[in-house]
Amino acid sequence: MGWGASVVAGRRHMKAELEKRFRIASVVLLALGLAFTLASSAFSSSASQEPPPPGEVRVTSADDGGQIELGEDQVLVITLEANPSTGYSWQVAELQAEGGGDGILRQAGATDFEPESSLLGAPGTQTLRFEAVAEGQTELRLEYGRPWEPDAEPAKTFSVQVQAAGPFTGVSSTPATPVEGTVMGEDQAEVELPSGFNWCDFGGCTPAKDQGTCGSCWAFGTVGPLELNILIKDGLAKDLSEQYLVSCNTDGWGCDGGLWAHDYHAWKVPPNEYGPGGVDEVDFPYVDREDPCNPPHLHRHKIDSWHHVGDEWSVPPVADIKQAIYEQGPVSAAVCVDPAFQSYSAGVFLGPGCLLPNHAIVLVGWDDDQGANGVWFLRNSWGAGWGEDGYMRIGYGVANAGFGANYVEYSSSNCYSLTTNASPSWAGTITADPPPNCDADGYEPGTEVELTASPNSGWHFTAWSGAASGDSHTASVIMDSHKSVTANFRPDVCMPWLVLPLGLTVCWVSRQRHAARRRNCGR
Repeated sequence: MGWGASVVAGRRHMKAELEKRFRIASVVLLALGLAFTLASSAFSSSASQEPPPPGEVRVTSADDGGQIELGEDQVLVITLEANPSTGYSWQVAELQAEGGGDGILRQAGATDFEPESSLLGAPGTQTLRFEAVAEGQTELRLEYGRPWEPDAEPAKTFSVQVQAAGPFTGVSSTPATPVEGTVMGEDQAEVELPSGFNWCDFGGCTPAKDQGTCGSCWAFGTVGPLELNILIKDGLAKDLSEQYLVSCNTDGWGCDGGLWAHDYHAWKVPPNEYGPGGVDEVDFPYVDREDPCNPPHLHRHKIDSWHHVGDEWSVPPVADIKQAIYEQGPVSAAVCVDPAFQSYSAGVFLGPGCLLPNHAIVLVGWDDDQGANGVWFLRNSWGAGWGEDGYMRIGYGVANAGFGANYVEYSSSNCYSLTTNASPSWAGTITADPPPNCDADGYEPGTEVELTASPNSGWHFTAWSGAASGDSHTASVIMDSHKSVTANFRPDVCMPWLVLPLGLTVCWVSRQRHAARRRNCGR
C-alpha cells in the first residue's frame, strides 16, 4: 500500500473514532439531562406544597368582554392604550365608596402610565390594578374619557366579568400607596421681581384651546408663546395654527407626540413652503388628526430665536423661570400628567403628582403667596371646560412643572406684507407705489398702495383677484393687514397649441372655426 493510500486509511480510522466518541458523549449528556429533569420535577412537586406567592392576572384590550377568576392573593392588572397628554384616561365607571363592584373589587395602588417614547404627547399604556375583597361575581367596566366632562360619551370602553373566589381573610395583598407630589427644595435666588405676576392680568392671555384626542400638546405648547407675545407686544389677538406644525413638520412628529417646534417659526422651512413663520388658524384650521400639509401657506408671524431657560432635560430654578416670563413673555414647559392632574377643577394643585414629563403647557405667571411655597399659572390645551377656564394654579415643582422651560424672542412689528403675483407669471409685471416703507419689506399700518399691472408683449390684463378687484390696470389697497394680490393676464391672439405653454386655453386656427376662435380667445 502506497503512501497516499496509508493517509486515506488513517483519516478514515480517525473519523470513525471521533464518531464513536461523539455517540458516547451524547448518551452521557442525555442521561444527565434526564436525571436533571427528574430532579427538577421532584423539586417542583416538593415546592408546590408551599403556598404560592401573590400572583397577577394580566388582561389587555384583547380580553374586552371576557371573564376571569380572581382569588384574594391575586391582583388583576389591566393594561390599555392611553394618552394622558390629551386629558383622556381610563377610569372606573361608577366607582363606589369603599371599593367598586358592589364591594367585591377595589382598586389597588396608583394608576401607572408607560409612554412609548420620550416625546411630549406620546401615547403609551395605562395600567390599573384591582383586588378582590369579597366572594362573588361582578362586571368591572372602564371608560376612556376626560374626568371634567362627566356627561360626554366615553371615547372607548372596556369591561370584564370578574369571579372572586374565596375564602377571604380581609387582608389586602397590595395596599394602595399614593404618589406624593414633589416640591422643589432649592432656595430661590434673590432677584428683583414682584412676588406675583400674571400676564393674564395685563391682557396678555388668549382663551385656552382644545387639542382633542390628538397627542399634539407639543404644537400647542409651541404656538402659545408666539401667540401671546403678539398680543402683548403688538396688541393683536391672533389665533395661530397648530395644525400647520402637526401636518407640515419634517421631524416625524404628530398625534403620537413631538418636541418644541419653534424652529419652524424662526428659520426652518418645510418642502414647498414660502418661508418660515406661524400660519393663521383660518388658513389651516385644527382638525385633531394628522392631515396632509398641502403647501404652500402664508407665514405671517416670525420669531427672532428661542432658548431654553436652563438645561433642556431638567427643571430650571424657580427664579430663572420667573425672570424669563417677566422679560420674554409666557414660556413653554413640560409637566407630568396623571389622573390627579386631569381631575383638577379649581384651586391650587399640590398633588399627588407624577414625575416623568409627558405633556407640553405654557406658564404665564406666578404667585409666591399661594400654595405651600408659591404657584405657577399654567395654560393648558384641554379647552376652557378644564380647570379654571383652561388654566391651573400648580405648586412650584409639583409634577415637575417647568421641565425644559424655554422662551421665544419676538420683536414687535406693526409691518404688514404685500404679496403680488402675475398669472401666468410670465405674462406681465406689477409695480407698487409707494414701495415697502417698513421692516422686512412690509408696509406701515394704514398705508395706501397703488398697484399697476403691465402686460408683456402679446398679452393683455383682464382683472385683479385677491385683496384687489376690478378690471382696470390700476388698483389700490389699504394696508391694515397682510395682503396678497394677483393680476390676471390673457394672450392677445390665439396661437397654435404647439407654441403655447401647457395649461393655457388653445385654439386651432381654421377658416371653418374662425368666428368661434374670436369669441373664445378674445381679440
